[in-house]
Amino acid sequence: MKTYTYGQWGSIPVASTGLTFRDRLFVAASLAGVLLWAFPHPSLAQTLTEQPLIFEINDHLPILTTREDYLARALAADYVPPAPDPRVAILREYLLEKSSPLADNAEVLLQQFHYRLIIGISFAESNFCKVQIRANNCWGIGGGYPESYDTLADGITRANNLIQRYHNNGMTTPRLMRNTWVGWPNQNWVLAVEQVTDRLESLGL
Repeated sequence: MKTYTYGQWGSIPVASTGLTFRDRLFVAASLAGVLLWAFPHPSLAQTLTEQPLIFEINDHLPILTTREDYLARALAADYVPPAPDPRVAILREYLLEKSSPLADNAEVLLQQFHYRLIIGISFAESNFCKVQIRANNCWGIGGGYPESYDTLADGITRANNLIQRYHNNGMTTPRLMRNTWVGWPNQNWVLAVEQVTDRLESLGL
């Protein structure tokens, strides 16, 4: 009858007697493999310690001091500015023929939706802004309490907005606008406005 004496490897009981030579050889090889995985090999560690990481600063490379926005440069290279509006020169020439201060604002006028009516009413109210009821007010805006504006461009914008309010209320022609704008049925006012709007249309404006 064989007796076995058990030792302890961690929480695993290991018999120290009663093992064959082949069993002992297998156990020894297994333990050696575990030890190799658990502890780094001396030669590997020595290799790593003998070759530390070195950071080298190369002062010969150029340093970028400004950010290059390549997308913006590419877009700028492909950008084609819009062609100038040919109507501006035509309208400016027309207003210069009338000796109108509005000539310098021909481009601003063409940016307004109701530019024909703005110019036509300026003729009926102030002879193309040559006789202004208040500063930069060529349209009689304000009635008995006339308004004034810092610039002629401001007056043009104000006239356009007011004309739009008239249109919103169904007054879409000089004839329909007359009584409210002028305050009485002045037929000459209608004829003056229509004379100018028709002329502008004939000029392609």
